[in-house]
Amino acid sequence: MDIACTGKYIITCSKANDLVIWDLKGQILATIELYLGSTYKARVSPCGRFVAASGFTPDVNVFEVIFTKTGDFKQVSKAFDLAGHSSGIFDFNFSADSSHMTTVSKDGTYRLYNTKIEFEKGEDPRILLSGPWDSASTARIALSPNTEVLVIAHGSSLSFYSTITGALDSTIEDIFLGPITCLAFDALGEYVLVAGDKHIKVFRNITGYRAAIESAKRKLTQKQTSATRERLEKLVVDNRKFLEAMQEKCP
Repeated sequence: MDIACTGKYIITCSKANDLVIWDLKGQILATIELYLGSTYKARVSPCGRFVAASGFTPDVNVFEVIFTKTGDFKQVSKAFDLAGHSSGIFDFNFSADSSHMTTVSKDGTYRLYNTKIEFEKGEDPRILLSGPWDSASTARIALSPNTEVLVIAHGSSLSFYSTITGALDSTIEDIFLGPITCLAFDALGEYVLVAGDKHIKVFRNITGYRAAIESAKRKLTQKQTSATRERLEKLVVDNRKFLEAMQEKCP
């Protein structure tokens, strides 16, 4: 179940192959027939424009929910698919501006896609990054608001990946006695919140500081204005000081 940030609709799904869109009075606006074999996950994009679902098949189906200028529901239409995996997709997530999406699959890989595309003209999402993860029976995934860090919850452990380097940065093991049941970044991407075993634990996104340093260093190798260069250099210095204060490794 999920709700659009616009407050215009709610989605629900189950293992059955359909995704239902409701208004806030409980009336069905549309029912989308899915062909996922079995549905694992459904989400609304942060912008409220898209709904998506994944399941037993190796694709994420993304649909556009269209309203009229007066705010009345018009229709749901297919936008695009996230393709490339060879097995079912446990979970997927959107970036804060819906320009990127990430997936984690039974095939033991995760992927990052650029979804800022003209799908109306038939343009497909582009894979920006793919890598292995420590596959378990199930997984959840979250993408930082700036897309520089993705986190995978597998079992009761949490693994942080830098999308700048494509490498596993760190893993926190055995957070709970049971599996992690929910995973999310805060709005600024500074913290990661995980739920499980009747608790919610909050972790600082240390990987985000290292990823920010790597991103700034790469931008400094390109042609920049003096003001931008000064800003990037300060970002590197400030983030290094923070990591040193936290007794964390610096890139």
